This record gives sequence, C-alpha cells and structure tokens, in this order.
Amino acid sequence: MLRNALKLMVRFAPTVRALCMPWLLLATRVWFGQIVLVHQIMAMAESHTAGQLGAGLHAPSSVEAALHGIAPLLLTVGLLTRPIALVLLVDGYGSIGLGPGGATLALLAWLIVLGPGPLSLDALLARGLAWAPLGPLRLIGAFYERIERYFSPVLLLITRAGIAASLVPASAFALALFGQTARAGLATAFVHPSSWIAAILAGCIAAGCIARPATLIYAAMVPLAGIAMSMDDRLAMLLLLLMFAATGPGIVSVDRLFAHWLLDSPNSEGNTLDHCPHVVVVGGGFGGIATVRGLCKSRCRITLIDRRNHHLFQPLLYQIATAALSPGEIATPIRSLFRGQRNVQVRLGSVTGVDTIARELLIGPDRVKFDYLVLATGARHSYFGNDHWAPYAPGLKSIEDATAIRSRLLRAFEEAETAADDAARAAWLTFVIVGGGPTGIELAGAIAELAHHGMDQEYRTIDPSTSRVILVHSGPRVLPAFPPSLSAAAEHSLRALGVTVCLDTKVLGVDQDGADLGKERIPARTILWAAGVAASPVAKWLHQPEDGSGRIKVNDDLSVPALQRVYAIGDTASSLGWNGAAVPGLAPAAKQQGTYAARVIDAQLAGRRPPPPFRYRHFGSLATIGRQSAVAEIGPVHMWGAPAWWFWGVAHIAFLTGGPNRAKVMLDWLWAYLTYRRSTRLITGSVSDRQPD
Repeated sequence: MLRNALKLMVRFAPTVRALCMPWLLLATRVWFGQIVLVHQIMAMAESHTAGQLGAGLHAPSSVEAALHGIAPLLLTVGLLTRPIALVLLVDGYGSIGLGPGGATLALLAWLIVLGPGPLSLDALLARGLAWAPLGPLRLIGAFYERIERYFSPVLLLITRAGIAASLVPASAFALALFGQTARAGLATAFVHPSSWIAAILAGCIAAGCIARPATLIYAAMVPLAGIAMSMDDRLAMLLLLLMFAATGPGIVSVDRLFAHWLLDSPNSEGNTLDHCPHVVVVGGGFGGIATVRGLCKSRCRITLIDRRNHHLFQPLLYQIATAALSPGEIATPIRSLFRGQRNVQVRLGSVTGVDTIARELLIGPDRVKFDYLVLATGARHSYFGNDHWAPYAPGLKSIEDATAIRSRLLRAFEEAETAADDAARAAWLTFVIVGGGPTGIELAGAIAELAHHGMDQEYRTIDPSTSRVILVHSGPRVLPAFPPSLSAAAEHSLRALGVTVCLDTKVLGVDQDGADLGKERIPARTILWAAGVAASPVAKWLHQPEDGSGRIKVNDDLSVPALQRVYAIGDTASSLGWNGAAVPGLAPAAKQQGTYAARVIDAQLAGRRPPPPFRYRHFGSLATIGRQSAVAEIGPVHMWGAPAWWFWGVAHIAFLTGGPNRAKVMLDWLWAYLTYRRSTRLITGSVSDRQPD
C-alpha cells in the first residue's frame, strides 16, 4: 500500500508542475513589475525633491525613465520577459534598486531560464514565430529552448543549495530568540525543537531528499519570520520556495534516484502494460528509429514493429547492388540499437491495417492496442500503373532487392562469356537504368566503374569494358532536385565514364529482352528501375486523403487529421513543413520528423505545452557518380568533382550506424580505391531469383 502511494505521488509530480508553474511565474512577473514601478515612482519623487533643494542627486535620463516605466507593463503581460529579467539581474545592485537578497536574484534567474510561462504574450508569440519567414526569429526560440533544457538542472542545484544555506541563520536566530542568555541559548541548542527542525530541513533540501515536503514546511515558516525579514523579502522567499516545490529538486538528488528505483526497477509495476501509455512505432527506418530514441526518457512503453529485424542505411544500398559493400556493413539489428533503452520492445511483423475506433494495430491475426501511434512505413517502388514490369526491372529498396540486383549484374557477365552469338552477348552486356535521380545516377556510375575497372583480365571471351550503360530519364536534366549547374556537372561526369544519357525519354515498355523507348528498342537483359516511389498504404488504412504519390496528408505537428494521437512521418507523410513546400523524401527529413514527433508525444505525456509546428531544415544534398566525381549542395555552397566526392564519403561514414560498420566501410572503400577491386562479387539466390524466364 505504501509503495503504491509513493508511486502515485511520483507520477503526479509532473502534473503538479504543469498546473502550478504557470501561475507562480505569472505571480513572479507581476510582483517584479510592481517593485520596478514603485521604485520608479520613488526615484521620480526623490529627483523632484532634490531639484527643489538644489542637491546634486542623480536624476534619471529620459531613456532610463522610459525603460523603467514600460518594464512593469511588459513584465506583467509577459512580453520580452527574458531580456528584461536579464537587465534587472545585471542592474540589480544599481539604478533599478532591487535589494541584494538572494531570493530576488534567484527569481530573476528563474525567469531567464524558464521564461514567462504559458500565461504570457511571449508564449503566444512563440507559436507564431515558428511560421515567420525570418530565420533569426526562429533561432531565438530554439536558443531559449536550449537555455531551458541545459540550464534548468544547474539552476535547480544552485537554488537548492541557497535555500538550504538560508536555513542555517534561521537555526541560529531561533537559538538566540528562545535562549534567555548566551549560555542558556548554547545549552538549549541541542534541546529546543526550532533549532534542529531548521537543521533537518536544511539537510533534506541540500541532499534533495523529500525536498518537496521540506520546502513546503519551510514556506509555511516564512510568514512567521516577520521580525527578521521585510515584506518584500518574505514574498520573494515564499515565491521561490513554492516554485522549487512545484519543480522538484532536479536530476542530482536523492529523490530522483528514489523515483528511478521505484518506477524503473525490473519488478516495478511502473513497467507493466497497465501503468504506462503505450506508444507504437511502425517502421524501423530513419524516422522510426529517431522517434524511439527521442522517447528514451519519457514515461511510456514503446513497441517498435518492423517486418525486418534490421535498420538499413539506404543511401549506400546501391553499393551492395554493385558489389562494393556487403549487407552487414550498412545494416544493424534493431534490437542491438535499443539494448540499453529499457522502455522499448521490438516486434517482428507486417502491419496490415489500423482499427482507429478500437485504437488497435492489425498484424495478421493479432491486434496490438496503442495510446499513441507513429507510422513511419516508408515507400515502395512505383511503376506508374505498370506493375507487370517489376519482374524485368527491379527496384532498389531493401537488402533483398540489392542482393538480387547484384546477382543479375554479375550473372549478366557470366552469360555474356558463354553467349552463342554477338547479338546475345551485346544484350547481356547492356545495362539500362530508368530514372535520373540520385539512385539512378549512382547505379549508372557504379556499374560503369565495375565494368571498366573492376573485372579487367578476368574474362577470356568478352571484354567487360565494352559494356553499355544507358541512363533513361523523362525530364530535361538529371538530378532535377539539384541546381542546374550541378545537374550539368553530373551529366558530364556520367558521359565521361562512358554512360549514355537519354534525356526527355520515356520508357513505354519493359520485358525480358529489353526496353521500348518509343522510336527505339534497346535489347538489354538487365534493366533496373529508379524512376519513382509510392508511399505505403497508410492513407488507405486510415481512410484519409493522400497526395499524388500516395502519401497521407498531415497537420503542422505531423498528426493525422481527425485522429487523436496518430502521427505519420518520413516517406509516409505529406507535410508542408519546408517553408510551405512539401518536405522531401530524404533520410535527414525523416530523422528530423521522428525527433519532432517524439517531442510532441513527450510534451503530452509530461503535461507541457506542445512544441511549435514542424519545420524541416535542409542542410544539403549529395550524389556520387564515380571515383573522384560527385556533386554536393550545402546551402549556398555548390561543389562537384573530387572535393564533393571526398565530402560525400566523409558524410556517409559519419552518419552510418555503429562504429564497427564505419570501420568496415572505410576499409572496403580504401581497398577498392587502391586496387579497383570489389570485395563482394557473389551471385546468391536460386536461379529463378536471378533472372525471369
């Protein structure tokens, strides 16, 4: 019974803070406003008297008077609270006339770190600033959030030490007050209750042990200290104690250790399914992983569901398909990523639907209940209504796709070696890539390098360097999302590698023997699809509208309209969080959305105000064509050639998951760079998997 009561108190603490802190911050602002106003009136009266008497007292300037006159109003309504509090703190011993009391200065520090609270104009304007086109204004909001996140624990620790220190003079004062003489006071030091009560309270607050009750007891004693404290000092001390009691002692405290033991112990009921909100994340890609990591300290239990047991670094997937890397170097088991995150359960399964009424996820015959749902199911290949092309032109989205394409590529050279005639040999040595986006040009460049340099002197009948690599793109330039100058540089690099680039050309048909480009028929036994993707069927699961690519439309906070606590991120979602434009289907975008969705859920769990609407920050785009050839767009900086290639390599190694994977990829790339040899040229799978009949 006692254990359950203590757990209830620990869980109720965030709610107490959410309910009390806005009103305490409002009271603090109003109190400071009236102090500054009274001081300004008194300063004006003294200046007037000094002028009549001819004294040489300092008269405040018009600017100073205007500042002091408007500051009370701004503090009361909560506008520009942090800058004004900073001015008051710096000028606390000067013209503002604030007393040197520690409680007053501590309250100003709290206003600077925590801000004015939700009951203020600053809080209302903060939501609007997220929509503002001016970047510096959004940076100010982010700066304030970091101040609150990183300085709050330090402020709590300093405040705790100050409150405990203020109780030491109270104990000495009690001895002097109740002792009849100095000797009698010394004799009663060990017997009078007032002395050791103050000492016990000081010890509890200093150690952060049952700090909230001890602080409330101290707050009840403050009104009785009228002999030793002025009215303003008492009110400042009372506000500080109440704010500290509402907030708690912080992370460096005995109370926090006790709460961690009480709720996070393996046998604790706090970890059972009945006591924590259930967050279900569907998809173990960049967005899903970022969401789960963002909830590592939240009071919830998380179930991560994926149909595969690994997290895949998709930007390097084409290197598996072209025999440069092995699957284990760019894939990490999901369970190993969350070995130390105890509120996560990983489940292998394929989601088939969502019951929004019962709030259940359908995994075959099984159902999983959820309180919060994050859908990060990614995208699949899109053949624009020609799905019958898929067996002849596979796409690249998974390790299975990559290894199957690798087998097709390598088998093509083997078949060409034993072909019966020149026409069959030419068809086997012709590789067609459909799509001129990053995946398409990376595939084309890697295949051209493999044919020209990776297999020389290994075949006796054929010369692999005579292979034809044809890139077909329906638009006027490759890499349409890049600036035109970089598109031109990429096309030039492709042609320098021997790749035939066909622009403004649409594929009208694909079969086992080649591709139909309208007026031209290209005999080719290996065709790869990189022309487009379509979102997973989340919109159909939830019966929601979708865009042209099948992505579900979401609100500014990435929530699904008309559904409570359901979110969609990554390639699944159509979000206008890129200055009013659609967020691109890139890995950084999915990671940013996953982190944001975790912040939204964590704010709801803790009873805090939600973060401002999601805004995608585009740091740049990269694409590689071949050795010493790549293009990079990093803000206003455009690079191509060798500098972009080295930057591309460093960036991809940095973002790989896991130190061992980084080391393996670096060694493989170094070996390939020095020897022109690919390390994983394996034909795997059954014969039927390699090429359709």
